Amino acid sequence: MIRTAEKNRKQRFSNLPISIGWFLKISFAIAGFALWGWSFVAVVAGIYLAWAIIKGILSCLILLAVIVGFILLLIVLIF
Repeated sequence: MIRTAEKNRKQRFSNLPISIGWFLKISFAIAGFALWGWSFVAVVAGIYLAWAIIKGILSCLILLAVIVGFILLLIVLIF
């Protein structure tokens, strides 16, 4: 009996047909289109389609910055 009560407690979910996250995304898309028009749609579509490439480039740049910082730290400590 206790286990079924715990299972039911863990399986709580909303009965809403759309989540709050989707509602916010749709609201921002409508507001952006109303403010900036089709150029906003083009920029968002470009970022959405190129997201994997952007993430790869950013991770490479962050890794490069960490390596340079480590090398500079070693140079300062040694000399």
